[in-house]
Amino acid sequence: MICDFCHEREAVIFMEQVNGNGQKRKISICRECALAHGISPDPKSIESSIGDLFREINAFSRRIAAENSRMCPVCGMGIVELRKTGKAGCPECYAIFKEDIKTLLRKNGISGSYTGSMPERLSGVHSVLNDRIALQNKLNDAVASEDYEKAAMYRDYLHALEKSPVSGGDDMPSAADQGGIDGGAE
Repeated sequence: MICDFCHEREAVIFMEQVNGNGQKRKISICRECALAHGISPDPKSIESSIGDLFREINAFSRRIAAENSRMCPVCGMGIVELRKTGKAGCPECYAIFKEDIKTLLRKNGISGSYTGSMPERLSGVHSVLNDRIALQNKLNDAVASEDYEKAAMYRDYLHALEKSPVSGGDDMPSAADQGGIDGGAE
C-alpha cells in the first residue's frame, strides 16, 4: 500500500480513526513521512502526534472539498465536471476556471495560445460578452486612476450592452461601434 502523504513510498504504519457517527478513516504512512510529521515509535509521544496528524489531514480534506465545490455562477458547471469532461459549460467558465483550464491543457501537452482562424460560419458573429469584459476592465482602470468622466462613459456602455442580444444582433450597436472601446478620445 502506498503512503497517503507522499504517494511514492510503501506505507509501514497503518491507522484507523472512527468518529462519533461510526465512520472510519484509514491512513497509511511511510516511515519518512511518519518521522516528518512527528510520529515516532516512542509509545509516550505517539498519541499526541497521531492526533496532530489527523487534524492536519482533516484540514487538507476541507481545503480540497472547498476547491472542488467551485461553480460557474452563470451556468452552474462545477470544476469537478469540467475536469472530468474537459468541456466548459458557457463562455464565462473560461474566465472563472482560467488557471484550471490552463493546467488541463498543459497536462495534455497543449501550450501557448490559439492563433488559428475563426470558423467561417461564426466569422460574422460579434461577441457582446467580449465587449462586456473589455469595458469592465476599462471601467475598473478608469476608476482606479480616478478618471470618473471616462468611468461614467464606460458604465453607460455597459448598461447599453446589457440590453443587447448576446449574439451581437443588428438592432443595438456594440460599444466598439459607439466610438470604440476606448471611447474614441484619449
